[in-house]
Amino acid sequence: MKILFVIAALRNGGAERVLNVLANELSKDNEITIALLEEDLGLYKFSDNINIINLNVTGSGIALKFKKILTLRALFKEQRADLIMSFIDWTNVACVLANLGLNSKLIATEHHEHSYLKSKIASAMRDFAYRFVDGLSVLSKNDYDYYKFAKNREVIHNPLFIDVPEICEKQNVILSVARLEAVKGYDIYFEALSKVDKSLLDGWEIKIAGSGRQEAELKQMASNLGLNVKFLGHMSDVSKLYSEAKIFTLSSRSEGLSNVLIESGAFGCARLSSDTVGARELINDGINGLIFKTGDANDLKDKLEILLKDENLRQKLAKNASESANLFSKENIIKQWREFIKKVVDK
Repeated sequence: MKILFVIAALRNGGAERVLNVLANELSKDNEITIALLEEDLGLYKFSDNINIINLNVTGSGIALKFKKILTLRALFKEQRADLIMSFIDWTNVACVLANLGLNSKLIATEHHEHSYLKSKIASAMRDFAYRFVDGLSVLSKNDYDYYKFAKNREVIHNPLFIDVPEICEKQNVILSVARLEAVKGYDIYFEALSKVDKSLLDGWEIKIAGSGRQEAELKQMASNLGLNVKFLGHMSDVSKLYSEAKIFTLSSRSEGLSNVLIESGAFGCARLSSDTVGARELINDGINGLIFKTGDANDLKDKLEILLKDENLRQKLAKNASESANLFSKENIIKQWREFIKKVVDK
């Protein structure tokens, strides 16, 4: 089967990592081409038999959007793929429009929660376009229910992208792994930390892995609040951090499905997350993690104090989280993808 993957760019994100894993696996028994509309940062290794086409579509504004659609249509006519798989909302819309009247089946993969788009016009365009896809993959039951107008949809979670050691040497570390951006809610986290009983934090290290536009602002905020936070910057391999952390916190204002919650759970961290769609998909509150009210620093502070005080609870949450990690193994997720692709193509 000839499969064409389409994505805006290969940057550092969950959708890109899913494409990387899926393309490499499917290339074992299919002809795979990957088309990029913009840049490739060189962060991913692809099998030698995968053909990568960089379309280098440049411009700005509405003209750029039309240029992308026309470029994709020319590509689709040239490739004549049995299946096109597109990644993320606007690229999905562009592929639907470019594929109109052509014979390729199209699976759109949605990696954001449906409310992520704030523009009502953009949301309406996306929802209208999804009525014409042959398949739609989403990351949560919440989104599955929302996109009920898509004729063939499936919940397929992101796989666990990193290998987990048999034994993790845990230390008194509270870890966060996320971009230093407003959506990740670090300001809420820091406010909560400033309110935590200082005696409870004695002997604990607070570590943050990630970079972003708020880096200077957040470092200043931590300093102003008297917090001893270690900013580690972007790290390509966070395995060692997960291995040593006893507590993992995520304070996002919005999450579709969080790779870091999957990863930290697999490494046996006691997870504490804001109440997002992604967290509800992965955490059973009080069983394999704790959930606090999104945007509520006081609730985050209270839940964090509970974890700091109760080692037995931390161990229970961590154990339950690691036991469910097999659900997200590459083998299980790839199996789901193969079944969904067959269902779409054979229909």
